[in-house]
Amino acid sequence: MFLSPGGQVGDRFAGKTALVTGGSNGIGRAITQALVAEGAHVGILDLQASSTFAGNDDVLTVVGDVADPAVVQQAFDAVTARWGDLELLVNDAAAYPNAPVVDMSIEDWRRVFEVNASGTFLCCQTFAHRRLARGGGGKIVNITTGSARSPRPAGSAYAASKSAIETLSETLAMELGPHGINVNVVAPGYIDVRGWTEAYPDRASDDLRARLVSSIPLGVAGRPTDVANAVLFLLFEEAGHISGAVLAVDGGSGAGRFGLRP
Repeated sequence: MFLSPGGQVGDRFAGKTALVTGGSNGIGRAITQALVAEGAHVGILDLQASSTFAGNDDVLTVVGDVADPAVVQQAFDAVTARWGDLELLVNDAAAYPNAPVVDMSIEDWRRVFEVNASGTFLCCQTFAHRRLARGGGGKIVNITTGSARSPRPAGSAYAASKSAIETLSETLAMELGPHGINVNVVAPGYIDVRGWTEAYPDRASDDLRARLVSSIPLGVAGRPTDVANAVLFLLFEEAGHISGAVLAVDGGSGAGRFGLRP
């Protein structure tokens, strides 16, 4: 459940339309649900549809590859054909095959960058073209990771691609700001997506989960709703003077090196 500041389900996005890439599972699903709970119409661009939104007239899923320019155009066209003006964009779609640099194939490396960096670029560019044609305005939130600033072994492609998204976002904030378009980043730490996804819900072993949690100063894993609420904040009008920012949702794990507790 997503609550407005008054403690009730809100309608702060009533009449607004959003596109969420990767919106069928995990963090993206939570973001989609949060937007719908606040009254938005939401288009999803994902490799699969989620049964969570089956029969929901406020959600339209376009199944396809965010790295394909034709698919991106199709998704924008489908969403605007149903609901009109598209004012909000959240880029969450991601690929993350893990491998040490010496073992990673060039095909896997390229795929990570195609989805994470190029897919985000395509959606931001398409959104910007359409917003500028309507006179400007609108908001973009790109989802990255704490690994963009504190990478981990076997995660080089993922971390590097997300770092590229952060630089892209800062550049877009400068280029699109004069047109009234805010561009920001939410950078999650370890988020436990079990119960929120049918796509690789058991990627991490229990031992790895425990070690990840032990590195978080708050001592608990994040939830998809934690990230969704941060995204909503940056999309609200109250955040209208925030652009080019990176908001970490990581329980404090990005504050510095944190050793195992006694």
